[in-house]
Amino acid sequence: METWLEVFQNAAGLLSRMGFSAIAEPSFTPVGQTRPVIALVTDASPIIIGHQISQVDTDPEPHLPQSSFKIRKTKQWEPGDPKFAWW
Repeated sequence: METWLEVFQNAAGLLSRMGFSAIAEPSFTPVGQTRPVIALVTDASPIIIGHQISQVDTDPEPHLPQSSFKIRKTKQWEPGDPKFAWW
């Protein structure tokens, strides 16, 4: 069985090839939490994320993200859709 990091890295690779911005962040700390989580940071929609995870994992259901947090752009003038961290 794949680990969360492997699944998110593979999904991020597929999303990137589809034209989305996507990375697997192994040490994302959500607001209000003290422990980091493995997150998939992307501008893709939840349906596309679920589709890609189902493509890269033999048992995708345990690895489907349940929570998200909107990521602030470091450069507000940059174009593009808002990014969300999914974990």
